[in-house]
Amino acid sequence: MEPLIRELTDADREANHRLGAEAFGYAPDGQPSSLPPVGGAVLGAFVGDELTAKIRARDDEIPLPGSRTLAMFGVEGVAVAPEARGRGLLSPLFRAGFDRARRVGQPISILFPTAAGIYRRFGYEVVGSLEQREIPMSALAKIKAPERISLRRASAADLDAIRLLYAAWAAERLGPLTRIRPSAPILSADYLGSPAAVTLAIDQSGKLVGSVRWTRGTGYDPETSVIEVEDLIGLTPDASRAMWRFLGTFDSVSSRVNVELPSGDESLTALPAEPAPPAKEHRYMLALLDIPAALAARRGVPGLTAQLPFKVTGGFADGVDGQYVLKAASGELHCSRTDSGVGPTFHARGIAALYGGAQRCAGLRAGGMLNGPTDTDPVWDSLFNVPTHVRDYF
Repeated sequence: MEPLIRELTDADREANHRLGAEAFGYAPDGQPSSLPPVGGAVLGAFVGDELTAKIRARDDEIPLPGSRTLAMFGVEGVAVAPEARGRGLLSPLFRAGFDRARRVGQPISILFPTAAGIYRRFGYEVVGSLEQREIPMSALAKIKAPERISLRRASAADLDAIRLLYAAWAAERLGPLTRIRPSAPILSADYLGSPAAVTLAIDQSGKLVGSVRWTRGTGYDPETSVIEVEDLIGLTPDASRAMWRFLGTFDSVSSRVNVELPSGDESLTALPAEPAPPAKEHRYMLALLDIPAALAARRGVPGLTAQLPFKVTGGFADGVDGQYVLKAASGELHCSRTDSGVGPTFHARGIAALYGGAQRCAGLRAGGMLNGPTDTDPVWDSLFNVPTHVRDYF
């Protein structure tokens, strides 16, 4: 029997909650969420009258280098009833999700997979990770407090300034959420709510240059008490050092800090020694759903002029496969379909990996995700050399 695919309504909240509880282990006293969720939708697959699989479509936005932004289709809450696994129910759900993304103008999609292999058939590829690290207080206590930075506790009056700080930090990055969309108003009043606290770093001119959101662990035994850090932003090296040094002042009552940061985050370079490998990671996958819109949203390289015919194959989303030409001029990119041109052929996963800064062309060729002429490889590498930077897990 072919499943019926539709958006869930509030009449489906009990079934939605039950399926999610089986997949993710919700607490027994958890309450079913209202549907549809703010800033998105839940798509369900029904076999007969039974909800057997679902995905949540999250309407969000990411920054791109050059102070640009791009709407994206975030996927979360993927669940299939245990008895229905292996029946191919995710394929029609993702097709419906991609169709919805095109209708609302979302040329890319991202998700955090529990198993990456499940999603590669839909055109996703791993482009980064959010890593949880344990950093010993003994290391942080050795950092010298920067003389030109002062610290104070944030209040509700600082919320707009914190938003501006985050926007300035994110402006030249690829991948973190803008944090202002309805689906994820992360920088809201709750950001400053107990039990978490936010400490700000101020430079000599009075400018906000850093912030850290932290939660004090219970007790005061240094061996068992932990400081949980949910967000650490530094616009300058001194600001990052000031944030780490502040956390190090808990060394008499806590032995370590647990912090989530993306792989390669520059704030880690402020530490006096190389941190230990991550204790846990959330991998981050990307798929391109509208090739012309996704590529044209990126910034070009000033002074670089090029015309790059290419082909995409192996896509799952409708309209991804085909022949294209990418034109670079005056620091801008323009991409369109074409019926002619000889150039390299990207697998859909390969162009996603290149777009996310996870692979250069040489790596894609070694992995079988790029074939054909090699003469334009350095140009492709120059245009898409910004690594993905993830901050918010969903």
